[in-house]
Amino acid sequence: MKLSFYGKTMHFYMWFGRFFGKVINIWIFSLLLSTMLTISIPQFSLFKVGFKISPFVPLAIAQTVVGITFLVSLVGGVALAALISPLALLEIPIEILLKKRVYKLVKERQKMSVDELVRATGVLENDLSFLMKNWIIRPGQDVHKVDKATGTIKRGHLQIDLNAKELSWQE
Repeated sequence: MKLSFYGKTMHFYMWFGRFFGKVINIWIFSLLLSTMLTISIPQFSLFKVGFKISPFVPLAIAQTVVGITFLVSLVGGVALAALISPLALLEIPIEILLKKRVYKLVKERQKMSVDELVRATGVLENDLSFLMKNWIIRPGQDVHKVDKATGTIKRGHLQIDLNAKELSWQE
C-alpha cells in the first residue's frame, strides 16, 4: 500500500511518540535521580559553596558521574524540549486535517469499512484505528459511549463498530 502524506506523517508521529516517549522517560529518571542525590546526600551536594571532590577515588568517580548526569539531564532536557516542541506541534494541524477528511468521507458514504477508509486516506490501519479511538473516546470521561455488548463506540454522529471494523454516520 502506498502511503499518502497523511499516512507518512501519522506513521512518523506514531514512531516519534514511541521513541521519544522512551527517551523522555530515561531523561526524567536520570534528572530525578541526580537531583535527589545532589539535594539529599551531602557528598553529592555539588551546588553548595565550598564543595570539594572527595580524595576517595570511588566516591570521587560517583560525584563526577552524578554531577555530569545532573548537568547533562538538566541542560539536555531543555535542549530536547526546544527541539522536539516545534516538531510535535506540527502534528496538531495535520491530525485535524486528517480528522476532517475522515469525517467527510464517512459522512458522504454514511457507512464505510476501515479497509475502505485506509485506502481512501492512505494511512496505515493500525495508525488510523489508534487515531479514531482517540478522536472519539476521551479516557475516563466517555466510558459510557462504549457499548461492550455490540462492540460500538459513538461520539456525536460518528460510530465505530469494532467487531465489523466499520464506521457509520448517524444523523
